[in-house]
Amino acid sequence: VESLDRISRETVMDAATRLFALVRAGIIVVTLSDGQEYSEERLRTDWTPLMFSLIVMARAHEESRIKSERVGEAWRQKKVVARREKKPLTPRCPEWLEVRDGKFVKRAERVALVQRVFTETIDGFGRREIARRLNSEGVPTFRSGKGWHTSSIAKIIESRAVLGEYQPHTGTHRNRNRRPDGDPILDYYPPIIESGTFWQARGAIQGRRQNAAGRTGMSGPHLFQGLARCAHCSSPMHILNKGKPPKGSIYLACSDNIRKVGCENDRRWRVDAMEPLLIAAIDMMDQSAFNNENQEVGQLRAKAEAIKTQIADFEQRQRSLIPLVEIGDDTATSRSVDLARSIRRLKKDLSAINDEMAIASERPNVADAIASAASISARLDISADIQERRELRTRLRSIVRGIVDNVIFHQRFGATTFFIERRPFRIRKRQDLYVFSMLLEHGQPKVLLDQNVPNAVLDDWAQWCI
Repeated sequence: VESLDRISRETVMDAATRLFALVRAGIIVVTLSDGQEYSEERLRTDWTPLMFSLIVMARAHEESRIKSERVGEAWRQKKVVARREKKPLTPRCPEWLEVRDGKFVKRAERVALVQRVFTETIDGFGRREIARRLNSEGVPTFRSGKGWHTSSIAKIIESRAVLGEYQPHTGTHRNRNRRPDGDPILDYYPPIIESGTFWQARGAIQGRRQNAAGRTGMSGPHLFQGLARCAHCSSPMHILNKGKPPKGSIYLACSDNIRKVGCENDRRWRVDAMEPLLIAAIDMMDQSAFNNENQEVGQLRAKAEAIKTQIADFEQRQRSLIPLVEIGDDTATSRSVDLARSIRRLKKDLSAINDEMAIASERPNVADAIASAASISARLDISADIQERRELRTRLRSIVRGIVDNVIFHQRFGATTFFIERRPFRIRKRQDLYVFSMLLEHGQPKVLLDQNVPNAVLDDWAQWCI
């Protein structure tokens, strides 16, 4: 090697241990800068090279430490300037921006693409579907990769840089010590997404249940995806494709029954027959009952105000301890540390509540969703374009998931829709085409989708629902 500092710049003890390990393994180390040879044979009779090695190692470590401190201090100064003047730290920036003449400049085509991703997320398209649509249209990726991936879409949706925020960090991913350095810098980047849009997209993602993932087919997702479960074993209902109509069709069936692992619910439900029933049941709901639905936001706001008051009280107590801490009072110091921990915890709780409140505030209006469901369903009935039908079904499924909690399929009773619990709840109109049986308990309506069910079975169904 050129010099021992090329082997290690660790502390002397660690670097010497590394050198000795090489020598004991039978490796002869020769330094070209001073012509020294480090071998087991020589060091057993001549220990003078060890003195030189320790000096070189100490100097290398000290130079590395000083360089690290200087670089670190330079970065700290850059971050201070960034917070004060909002100037770019380096040419690196989000993919939809670039640095020109020391300023961030939007890249119009990429900004439009990011905005499209947020819009489609709100409309109910998942990451996989958005990536598929971009790839099918030949939209180039930000870094000339081989097509869009779900991870690429996720990074866009989760990035607060779209709001203009920049979060400085210390450490590196390689050393696994990367962590936030202080609070985010607001308005550091030019914002390209409004706060309401950002939180509405986050709310749409949270609203999709984990088990809603899976293949959707060329015509788009069926409306029961992620909602349908077996009443007997609680397993999800899966699709069975029995071929094309009129002889065949697509059915919903208990996944455990399909796999023959114990569930006896062998009944099958035709998807094309059940979907119109679900839309008709939703259409019965009185839209006006939800026009002033703001209880959740009010409760969250009250929690946030209570936490703010507590934080202010703890901060005042901490300030009153400063004189005692400065003179070395151990009890006051310990109490100040405890208060600091409590303040950090409360601020974390407050941030989480603010996030929930933002999502709840931007949640789509239920009254509008009910009206949209029937409208989109009517367009589906007349549309022959495959791509349009896919988009309409995706939007319709997103609406349904904001209204329906789940649909439980019972071998004897049939399919029962459990709507998300809301108060008040009223029936707007009775369906002329379908006759539904319904129960309302604790603000949660339950509607039996199956038609022409015998009265004796209905009595048992009512008991089962309770």
